[in-house]
Amino acid sequence: MQLHDKRDVLDVRNATVANSRFNDVHLANTHFENTDLSATQFEKALLSNAKVVDANLSGTLFSDVNMSNVKIENALVTGMTINGVKLADLFQAYEAAQTAGGN
Repeated sequence: MQLHDKRDVLDVRNATVANSRFNDVHLANTHFENTDLSATQFEKALLSNAKVVDANLSGTLFSDVNMSNVKIENALVTGMTINGVKLADLFQAYEAAQTAGGN
């Protein structure tokens, strides 16, 4: 199925559209629920003000991304690294600095 140069609202339920390609597509305000996006690749994607809830991002790579003002709450971060540094080590260093009277 091809949708080229269309302006439609799609209601897709209980469907498989694996291996689909989206290029120059406006998906703002789209809702994905109970959706398998594993091994999906996002390139040049605008995800500002996006909300990710109850998601499994294990094994996900974020590269060359602007994460300014990103909030991460109630997250399991075991094994997470930022620029090759384990997040657990960063937290440990932060807590040690706080204990030593740092800001």
